[in-house]
Amino acid sequence: MFALFLLSFVVVIAQDEFGIAHSNYAPTKTFLHNPTNTLDNKTWLDIHLIGAGTFVHNDYLYMKGTQFSFAENIILQQQWPDYFYNTSLDKKSGLQDSDVQFVSAAIQYKNHGFAFSSRLRTYFDFRRVTPEIATLIAQGPSNFSSYFDEVLSANKMFMNQTAYAEYGFSYSNMFYHFARKSMGVGITAKYLVGITGAGIKVDELEYTFENPVDADFFNYKGSVAYGSGYGSGSGFAVDLGFVYKKTLHNVTHYEPFSESAACETYDYKYKLAAAIIDFGYMNFTKDAVRYDIESNLSSATLTGKTFTFDGFGEFVNTNFPSATVANSFRMLTPGALNLQADYNYENNYFISGQVMHGFFRRNALGVKRPDVVALSGRYQSKWFEGSLVASLYNYEDFRLGTALRFGYLTIGTDKLLSMAGVWDFYGTDVYLNLRYFFTKRPGCKRKDKKGDKRNATDCIKN
Repeated sequence: MFALFLLSFVVVIAQDEFGIAHSNYAPTKTFLHNPTNTLDNKTWLDIHLIGAGTFVHNDYLYMKGTQFSFAENIILQQQWPDYFYNTSLDKKSGLQDSDVQFVSAAIQYKNHGFAFSSRLRTYFDFRRVTPEIATLIAQGPSNFSSYFDEVLSANKMFMNQTAYAEYGFSYSNMFYHFARKSMGVGITAKYLVGITGAGIKVDELEYTFENPVDADFFNYKGSVAYGSGYGSGSGFAVDLGFVYKKTLHNVTHYEPFSESAACETYDYKYKLAAAIIDFGYMNFTKDAVRYDIESNLSSATLTGKTFTFDGFGEFVNTNFPSATVANSFRMLTPGALNLQADYNYENNYFISGQVMHGFFRRNALGVKRPDVVALSGRYQSKWFEGSLVASLYNYEDFRLGTALRFGYLTIGTDKLLSMAGVWDFYGTDVYLNLRYFFTKRPGCKRKDKKGDKRNATDCIKN
């Protein structure tokens, strides 16, 4: 039911969409990075109709770039080429991040920004998996003979899977606006409905295999938990954001989209933003079980079903009688610190930087968000927008991405080269969304039609 086989590839529908993370025409997407992104957009009202994405990455299983074709193997679903395994001695990791966003909206009224979103999110990750255990899971015990009778160990190893519906409501406020400076704060509260949750945490493990099915555990300390079904879990998460802007005009009298502002918003020269996002948890209490293991010696027999979350739980229950059992467990959401900077060249061109650092407590169950550093440039206008993004995934893997917006439709990828067969294929990324927006407030009439005199002077009225 809960397969561990993201050590095998799964095509899913993602993720943080760095190609549009700084757009001023997509607040229903950008407020997911920072709730203050509902302020000072080029859209008065943005309605998100539907969107989906794909992100799959690992550093163990791959296909040769010369044999893989994104169009043929993923889009047309033709037979995939053979897999190969990274045989380095480094510990293995991987992530599948899925996001389907349904009807959402963002609007600004005076110095207040409001938004709501509805999403379906799924995650799977594995971290610090030793090469021996990666071989055991992906290739099976029959290919484990080179490790027979060898004492092996692992520590602080994690595998997690979660799926949940998310309903978010956001409020932001431009609390300071004086001369050519403004500052805003925002908060997004999210109610989460768990659909599936599962995790394996290995704190300490020392073991050996006698043959493909019989193993001896000399020391095992860790946990395994799983639950399934819509409503099997529930929880809350929060985003907190701050933004500072150096504006191009006087914003002391701050009334965006009003007649006094020529029915428009206020442009900035640059902005700096910081946010904590997805800081929360889910408690699984229905059809849920958790085993906590602390054992010094046990012999066990493995079966094919052992390598699933629920199967591994039954394996623990059968072979480790000292394990404690609970009918509920908690999983943390993939929280992160997000830092953003955006500079306006005043000719529709922008340059941006972003750092997203996932944080996690090692004693808990849950998926860890990857660390990403991104640098991007973009051109934006009302009916067209394009960006190019260079990023480092987990501070080391280089990725090149792009996003294009044609009116209300956006398509993009944060891993463009994975589609071109330039390198070996370890994963891919693609996303799209369809929105409808208004750039003017209905009924607003510009007081000056020949030129933009909004805040035309820096004189400040007391």
